[in-house]
Amino acid sequence: MLQSSSHVRLLSPVSSPQGLAPATFLICNLLLAVLTIKPPAHSAGYRAIPLLPPNGSGKPGFTLLPAHQLGIDFTNHLSDSRVRKFQNSMNGCGVAAGDFNGDGWCDLFFCNKDGPSALFRATGAGSFANVTALTGTAVTNQISAGAAFADLNGDGRLDLFVSSFGGPNALLLQEADGQFTDTTAPSGLVGRTGSTSMAMGDLDGDGDLDLYLCNFGTLSVLRDGGQVSTRMVNGKPVVTGRYAAKIKIIDGLMVEFGEPDAVYWNDGSGRFTAANWGESFLDEDGKPYLVQPDFGLAVQIRDTNGDGLPDIYV
Repeated sequence: MLQSSSHVRLLSPVSSPQGLAPATFLICNLLLAVLTIKPPAHSAGYRAIPLLPPNGSGKPGFTLLPAHQLGIDFTNHLSDSRVRKFQNSMNGCGVAAGDFNGDGWCDLFFCNKDGPSALFRATGAGSFANVTALTGTAVTNQISAGAAFADLNGDGRLDLFVSSFGGPNALLLQEADGQFTDTTAPSGLVGRTGSTSMAMGDLDGDGDLDLYLCNFGTLSVLRDGGQVSTRMVNGKPVVTGRYAAKIKIIDGLMVEFGEPDAVYWNDGSGRFTAANWGESFLDEDGKPYLVQPDFGLAVQIRDTNGDGLPDIYV
């Protein structure tokens, strides 16, 4: 069953034949599947959409399309040296889907942890063309982890944000000719955290898209073989030195924490300012929210309770 909120606002709605809704799923080994689903059934608090078997066999209606037929030739390279240095880099990479050139077809951007990323333009004939070099979207100066298409400067064109393990994250604004310009430095998104995925939404109600960035952590100190120093304080062991804030001793065990997530306010032109959690967010008791370090992987921004305000689910 597929479930979704009844209050989701899509930035780029796609029309479908009445009674049918196409959905496209990307499989990690670059096989594409297309299915047909029934109209949604409504109930209290959710909508459920059962998958239609194609021929009464009871199997979901997926058709696997091999990479060579699609024209998608891409591999997320991860060298042994990278893995030995950053075991967290094995978490995998993201894919962004969006019609960046406005021709009505969904294009795909693939992140690469240890090499150039790639942008594939849908040709409309069930295949894709690699337009990475033509568009300037290789993003080779970072360990790319996640990506999203969104219009971040309000010019009607989809821009591209690519997160990175260890930074800097990359912001590529699309020009009128379909080229992308790297505006990372002036954008204010130059942090050096171990970022994974992200979500965009108008969190402050000023009409532009703000950014919520999930941070996992570049290093896994305990797994990567880092040297941790401790000392006794009031009869209890505590971690000292550079990892004192990242590792705590709880019930006699060393517990490692990730990195706190980040929110950035957009001024409407693709320039961002980091939000102060305590000033911008309140907890369930109405007190200033103190962000906690954690291993952030995924985030959604939706109006989950129908009050017209964006909610954040991490």
